[in-house]
Amino acid sequence: MKSIRTKTTLSYAVLAILLVAGISVLSTLKIESYFKDRLVDDLSHQADLIFLFLSSDSSLSFQEINDRVKAVSGIEKLRITLIDADGKVIADSDVPVDRLSSVENHLHRPEVQQALTQPIGVDTRHSVTVGRDFLYVAKAVISNPKNGFSRAARFIRLSVPLEDVQSRTSEIRFTILTVGVIAFILITIVSVFISRHVTRSMVQIARSVERIRTGNLDEHIPITSDDEVGQVARAVNELVDKLKSDIVQLKRLERVRSEFLGNVSHELRTPIFALQGFLETLLNGAVNDPTVNRSFLEKAQVNATRLNALLTDLINISQIESGEMLMSFRFFRINDFLRAIEQDFVQAAKQKQVTLVFDAQCGESTEVYGDRERLRQVMDNLIDNAIKYNTPEGEVLVTSVEKNGTVEIGVKDTGVGIAPEHMSRIFERFYRVDKDRSREVGGTGLGLAIVKHIVEAHESSVDAQSSPGKGSIFRFTLRKG
Repeated sequence: MKSIRTKTTLSYAVLAILLVAGISVLSTLKIESYFKDRLVDDLSHQADLIFLFLSSDSSLSFQEINDRVKAVSGIEKLRITLIDADGKVIADSDVPVDRLSSVENHLHRPEVQQALTQPIGVDTRHSVTVGRDFLYVAKAVISNPKNGFSRAARFIRLSVPLEDVQSRTSEIRFTILTVGVIAFILITIVSVFISRHVTRSMVQIARSVERIRTGNLDEHIPITSDDEVGQVARAVNELVDKLKSDIVQLKRLERVRSEFLGNVSHELRTPIFALQGFLETLLNGAVNDPTVNRSFLEKAQVNATRLNALLTDLINISQIESGEMLMSFRFFRINDFLRAIEQDFVQAAKQKQVTLVFDAQCGESTEVYGDRERLRQVMDNLIDNAIKYNTPEGEVLVTSVEKNGTVEIGVKDTGVGIAPEHMSRIFERFYRVDKDRSREVGGTGLGLAIVKHIVEAHESSVDAQSSPGKGSIFRFTLRKG
């Protein structure tokens, strides 16, 4: 596989070849055209001067005219041909007088035909008469009735051998080719330098990416520019950082999953084993013993209730964290809502010798926006915990206070409180401050995690404050209607 550096260098080299070749061909054609045009123009002027010179003496015979044509031809190094109106050659610098009668008629020669309708006629071809390649330039001349020669001549044609033109053109082509080769070499050297400079960063990125692919996530690509290459380097670095973050997150999630499965299995095992123990005892004969059968059945019922509560909380936390729990937001009166919940917990509070008080500090018509059923779960968990972890003759105070367009709801107790080292983890699943006491009062370890998720779904957060031996207070806010 060719490297990007090799491909770039080859691309520059091919481009250089095409460029140099194109320029060489175009310049050669242009120069050839220029020289030919200049030569034609010079021949045209020379034709006028030669004809003027030849027709200056009206007493010359055709032999003398032919001699003068040869003399001028030798001086100018031109072939001079005089043609009459019928196309008959009356003088030619390369043909003796006695052979003129055998020369082919020139009337239909391309340059002569062009001279009939245009100021000048031009053609390039091989001359059969003298056996050489020539450039022909023909011009029609104005006849003079008083001059025998001028009266007879209708066209004057000059021609030059193409060897000189071709030799000059070959020299020019060689020069252009030499310059082109030098230019190609220079372009190739420059292209190698440029390709190395341009591709250095890309090669470095490719090598770094290969090391990243093999597992070296500590690899970092230096950003040396703000162009597209720099953007690629920055993007790769960001992807690697995100990948490292994702891996850390996946490891954390795997650890949480493992801990979750361990906690679930442990939490389920306790009530299940208790149920099995009580049922086995009853089946082994205790069911007929009136002193223990009712007690065992009541304990079995407590563990069945605890197992049901645990499964319900597991389903709830699973639905919340997976996003499958649907929320139904609407406005409702907060005081009516809290007062109804308070009444539902009055009996449970009495059994624990705890006083439950609701202090409504906002108007009776005050409404909040939220999911009434999910918020009921929040309040049930907070009030239930406040009662369970309270002390005899203690108090649970539920409050509603208007604050800056919101309603703050609080649940305060005078219970055992929470030590500072546990505060940062009380909303984790299955985290218990006092495991023995939690199981004793029937807690699942998921209540506060459910509270946290539901409150956050209402774009709020739970604020918890506690002091050991003095109690705890939990607060959150809801948007006021």
